[in-house]
Amino acid sequence: MVAYWRLKHAFRDLPEPERGLRLKGAIEGLARLRASLLEKIPERKVGKTLLLGTWNIRNFDDNRFGHGPRHPESFFYLAEIISAFDILAVQEICADLTPFERLMDTLGPAYDFIMTDVTLGPGGNRERLAFVFDRNKVRFSGIAGELVLPFDDQISDGTKQRQFARTPFSCTFQAGWFKFAFATVHIYFGDDAPNSPQFERRVKEIDAVAKFIAGQAKADTERAHILVGDFNIEGYKDRTFDALEKHGFEVFRNKIGSNTDETKFYDQISFMPDPKRVMLADPASEKAHGVFNPFISVFRPEDFALFDEVIIDLTERRKAEAQAEITALTEKLEKPDLSASARKRAEGQRKTAENALALQEARLADAALREDYYLEEWRTFQISDHFPLFVELDIDFADEYLAGLAGAG
Repeated sequence: MVAYWRLKHAFRDLPEPERGLRLKGAIEGLARLRASLLEKIPERKVGKTLLLGTWNIRNFDDNRFGHGPRHPESFFYLAEIISAFDILAVQEICADLTPFERLMDTLGPAYDFIMTDVTLGPGGNRERLAFVFDRNKVRFSGIAGELVLPFDDQISDGTKQRQFARTPFSCTFQAGWFKFAFATVHIYFGDDAPNSPQFERRVKEIDAVAKFIAGQAKADTERAHILVGDFNIEGYKDRTFDALEKHGFEVFRNKIGSNTDETKFYDQISFMPDPKRVMLADPASEKAHGVFNPFISVFRPEDFALFDEVIIDLTERRKAEAQAEITALTEKLEKPDLSASARKRAEGQRKTAENALALQEARLADAALREDYYLEEWRTFQISDHFPLFVELDIDFADEYLAGLAGAG
């Protein structure tokens, strides 16, 4: 159960009346969120079903992009959503684990996690992958590892052989009768342009991880194999999807996308087909699998007024940062011994800073621009620019087991 009692202290550093308004808003937001989760996602059932999911929680939470950090209510909203799952694969956890530890404290003692170290290198972004699970429902069964490709299977971008930009992660779990190897990825994005080297690398990463997991599944007769995560798949007719499907993976195809405008199918839950193991708990139900949109309930358009002062404060800080950067770059450009290449680079940086300053000044002067920013960017750094995916699986195989025993006798 989410540690709701922490709400009483979450806003203690804010002055009145803001403290009271934000606390009231958080309580009302949680009530709406709980109702929406109950409507959209199946209710968890002990011993019968497994609520499994995947979620890229945007840049959690080093504020490298300057839109945050996350505010107190965001931790409660994130915890409420995660608590709807028995097990959830999470992408984009950052190097500093302090925010994640705060999230786990908010989730309560029933939940545990297994996590990678950060992935280094230019494509890794110092991100981690994790599985968060309810220990009352799911048991880690002892095998965990990051997926490293043999040299002959490494990914070529035309210049060199490479490992994954962000190393995939796999663990084994058991829930009821259901034993499964659970792998999660955050695939390289790069470029949208078809046939660009970056797009080709994305396709090859998906192809490589699907081939690798498929090989493991064929050699493992004990467990189901489930592969989830942020594949950066544009759509079901895209080559990125073909790279997943050609190795035998089936996908729980959702009708809407998992990005904020529900048009892109970046995130997927896929599995190696085995009718004896991976079975929907209720195939006829509209809630058998799907995408959950948190913004129906929290950080809605009508909640903007509650956060306008927060955005004004953030905008003023970013304005001051832009002004300071312009001053520093102007002083640098006044140096007579500055090389031509350094001068060109500094001029470009100053132009970027001047554009940023103009944008912050415009937002400070216009509430409509602040609301656009709140809806399009700011709230995605409080919750995410990806929506969580879910699937409800059957984990009670007792009848089949007993029938098998009867037949054997």
